[in-house]
Amino acid sequence: MENRIKAFIDTNILLDYFQQEREGHVTATELFNLVYHNQVEAAISTQSVLDAAYVCRKHPSYIASLFRESACYMMDHVNSGYIDPFDVKTALMDTNPDIEDSAQISFAYSQCCDVIVTSDKKLLSREVPNPMQVMTPEKFVNNCRA
Repeated sequence: MENRIKAFIDTNILLDYFQQEREGHVTATELFNLVYHNQVEAAISTQSVLDAAYVCRKHPSYIASLFRESACYMMDHVNSGYIDPFDVKTALMDTNPDIEDSAQISFAYSQCCDVIVTSDKKLLSREVPNPMQVMTPEKFVNNCRA
């Protein structure tokens, strides 16, 4: 079996995927197509899914049944897990003020991810444990297609 790259997908990419109006929707859809066609292994925290559901629910074009169907399909194709107390404590001990990003980084590392895919400018500039990388969805999709 071929080794696939394992990517942690950040919450903002989930929002891009679920909300067609968002600027990053096309690229997020391309990224998930790579996942659905087994070209990329994806890890997502359950907290990200719940956060995306909360934000999407507030959007005027939100249709609960469509969101649920799409999210269930996505969950069938990704590795999901929860941010555990170790990840939270690691984030709290980190000197970076963005505790949520620190917890996501700890989770991605514990999931043995090769890359964190995000459009969060602050997270893109963060240092992460080697050999993990952080990249935009555009760069990630382009690297996978190359």
